[in-house]
Amino acid sequence: MSKKETETADIIKCPHCNHLMEYVDYIVFGDMSGEFEMDCEKCKKRFNVEFYSIYYFASNKLEIGE
Repeated sequence: MSKKETETADIIKCPHCNHLMEYVDYIVFGDMSGEFEMDCEKCKKRFNVEFYSIYYFASNKLEIGE
């Protein structure tokens, strides 16, 4: 499986069996990036996880007189 096939947003995907797992138990609030090892909840095989944060911003003009 290529690296691109295992990149996901807001969920961890096992590179061995494609099982999808929540990330909330593995990342400490405030961490912006890092990496860790974990075992798949389904197949139990160990793999490495890299993560990073991205912020999206939206801006709008203020309407005068509102």
